Amino acid sequence: MYRPSDHRTEMDGKKMDKSVYPYFDMYSRDGSNISFERWTDSRSVDMHRHEYYELLFVGQGSCRHMYNSTETLLIQGDVVIVAAHRVHGFSLSGQTLIYNCQFLLESLDERVVHALRGYEAFAEDTGLEEDANSCEEKTLLTERETYYHHGQLRIGYELNSSKQGVVHLNPMEIPFVKSVLQHGVDAQESTEHISLLMKQKYLEVFLLEVTKAMGRQNQMYAVCSKSNQKAVADVLMLIEEHLDETLDFNEIAREYSFSPNYFRKIFKDITGFSPITYVNRLRIVRACEYIQRDNMPIREAAERVGIYDLNYFSRLFKKIMGCAPSKM
Repeated sequence: MYRPSDHRTEMDGKKMDKSVYPYFDMYSRDGSNISFERWTDSRSVDMHRHEYYELLFVGQGSCRHMYNSTETLLIQGDVVIVAAHRVHGFSLSGQTLIYNCQFLLESLDERVVHALRGYEAFAEDTGLEEDANSCEEKTLLTERETYYHHGQLRIGYELNSSKQGVVHLNPMEIPFVKSVLQHGVDAQESTEHISLLMKQKYLEVFLLEVTKAMGRQNQMYAVCSKSNQKAVADVLMLIEEHLDETLDFNEIAREYSFSPNYFRKIFKDITGFSPITYVNRLRIVRACEYIQRDNMPIREAAERVGIYDLNYFSRLFKKIMGCAPSKM
């Protein structure tokens, strides 16, 4: 588990005051500068920093994550990368499976580091202001957030996810990643000398899978025209504002002079999901928030997001979250 660190560090020759947000030490004590943890219990970790990179992967359930001046709900298949010295916090509740990886880049193979450096999440920037006493974060736009800024997306789940640089793994990638991370946890707990090397290799495989998914997402944003960006951003806001209603995406496509097939293509290119899949995902995310945050009864939460068949809601919830709504 996290441990606060009471020492100071130097960044660019300046002493950084860590009193505003505490710095936490790495879980691992084996000298590898790589750590794996598996969490299945409810816990809350206040805003903090650390001198290493951290990755959170949601294998089941959800994780409420605060990072980069926003808060979002991570669900099954989501990965978030927290850069060194950046402030974040999170809370878990209900039936949840979270894998946490902590590491320093210098612990990895140089070829892997080279591959990672191509993504903004692993850029050289420390995320700290020039004023050493302020301990305030820079507002760093991720590539996806910049895209939505151009598209004038102003609200909602997708914008918050983009601010945090959330990576959505597809359903075929999730079982493989869970297996790799569980092997990493097993190696973490092993006393064999070879386990240190095994931890490194499992982490590198995980990171390469994540960068592959990031590359897939980033490529989607690059291929769309500004007018298509604006159209999809408008539709995302429409979905947010009318989540409990049945939307006719064929009619919406016609309003933007798109054929239904072309609209579905550009929507999936940008979000990674078909319109229907995106709506279902957002409905379950919002329902999960109602259940967890507002202690709302399951049936009421389902109806609040426009699903009136409780059996269907339960099946959809388990498919997306990996557990039943009663376990949240």
